[in-house]
Amino acid sequence: MTRLIAYAVAGVTALTLIVLSALALPDAVARAREGYRRSSEAACDSLQPAPGNQVLGQLPVAAPNFTLKDYAGHDVSLSSLRGNVVLVNFWATWCKTCVVEMPSMEKLVHNMAGKPFRLLAVSVDEGWPEIRQFFAKGSALEVLLDTPRDTAKKYGTEKFPESFLIDKDGTIRYFVISDRDWSTPDVTACLNSMLD
Repeated sequence: MTRLIAYAVAGVTALTLIVLSALALPDAVARAREGYRRSSEAACDSLQPAPGNQVLGQLPVAAPNFTLKDYAGHDVSLSSLRGNVVLVNFWATWCKTCVVEMPSMEKLVHNMAGKPFRLLAVSVDEGWPEIRQFFAKGSALEVLLDTPRDTAKKYGTEKFPESFLIDKDGTIRYFVISDRDWSTPDVTACLNSMLD
């Protein structure tokens, strides 16, 4: 009888522990996710992002879709890139700070090779001749042309360069005004956190 009571007490205790663990698990998972989100945001804070702009408002916000032509004349649509983290950079060949940041963007493309990441270098130049001359030796960048600046206007871009970091679901998470060194470990950590 004593043994039966001991088994019963052990069974009730085990069941109580299982129930308490099951009840605590969602909260523990939520806290772990929040901690991971905060650590990834800390890496992205190194970009010194702006909270938003007058056209888009406060971030995060859904990225306005666009379709622009690439070097080869093919259409590239932002919406077709869902599932990738996308860095959209508005620039021009005549923009001195844009020229300064281009080598770090080239390095970033190489660093992120093989990952679901795309960098769209959206030029607001007058046409392809200026861009082809600028990249006379070729480029790893996916360059698109926005001559009428319609896409830049959709994004509220007023100065160049300006960059928008878009998550896999098509939401703008970060907006960066002026040039950055895109080849730093912090940038890689930020992008990798968005890929997870």
